[in-house]
Amino acid sequence: MTPGAEFNTYADSVASARVFALTSQNPHLTMPPTLSSTQKQAKLAAYPTKLSKQLKIKLFPLDTTEQHVLPKTMYEDYIARPGVKGSPLSEWTHLFLTSTFAKNASLNPQQDPATQGLQLHDPLTIWYALCPANPAWKFKEEDVRVETSGQWTRGCTIVDRRGRPITEGESDLSEEVVGDAGGWRDTRRGNRVGWCVKSPGESKFARTILHRVWGDGEQW
Repeated sequence: MTPGAEFNTYADSVASARVFALTSQNPHLTMPPTLSSTQKQAKLAAYPTKLSKQLKIKLFPLDTTEQHVLPKTMYEDYIARPGVKGSPLSEWTHLFLTSTFAKNASLNPQQDPATQGLQLHDPLTIWYALCPANPAWKFKEEDVRVETSGQWTRGCTIVDRRGRPITEGESDLSEEVVGDAGGWRDTRRGNRVGWCVKSPGESKFARTILHRVWGDGEQW
């Protein structure tokens, strides 16, 4: 959506930040700033100091989904195969996927037409939903927060990459820790979002999608 923000977090950064905050044991500490009365949006109610249960989130960011591509040449070869060619499904999907590939090419003229493909963001989450017990799925849990007010960074997801140790803090939660604004190194303060770092296979994904959606083409 922007050089730094993904579409969903950019479209409603405040809602995204509030949902992410529900993964914290103290969500009021990572909530976005309270909206002022001069803004058109209504003020949002504060979170309770404690939640009965923390939300568990499994996030599939562009870092991961962009590596899962349906190559244009593979797709065209597959729907031309006996058993798939001419089916109502292949004819219907070809109508809109042809224009989608063309639009993608116009937006990314730097790409080599011979290796052009569609990044399958949402389908990757569906793949996970179909086989979550597969041990090849790997997730990394981190304190992930959403920028809600930056001029150029609204909607960006932020993590602490300074490499400093995370500890069980002892300070009063109502106070800021000197040298750690925002409480990034205090286990009581941050969010706990699990994001996907590895799937059962980037190259395997396209073939799985083709088989699942269009059926088995002969001699594939």
